[in-house]
Amino acid sequence: MSASAPATGPQPLPTARPRTRGDCAAGPRPCPWVSCRHHLFLEVRESGGIKLNFPHLEVWAMGESCSLDVADRGTATLEQAGRAVGLTRERVRQIESRGKGSFAAAARALG
Repeated sequence: MSASAPATGPQPLPTARPRTRGDCAAGPRPCPWVSCRHHLFLEVRESGGIKLNFPHLEVWAMGESCSLDVADRGTATLEQAGRAVGLTRERVRQIESRGKGSFAAAARALG
């Protein structure tokens, strides 16, 4: 969970959207910029469809809203990672295993 308590409702947006990690790292949390590719509230699929990762929550009620904030903290348990992105611990383990296999295959191909 984030260090600060979630806001109780929608907050006014800053005047300009952040353009770099440096611009947003100290910005409001939960992050109001849902259209950012690092925001955890929704995903835009390759097909153009939109998936709400947390359909039961409003953006301002999210404990974690930015994948970069999660990454900045460093290592996390499978359960913590799953909670951050709305997946079960087992599904996170499956994705991790698949990624490790892909990485190992690519490393072998490079010699």
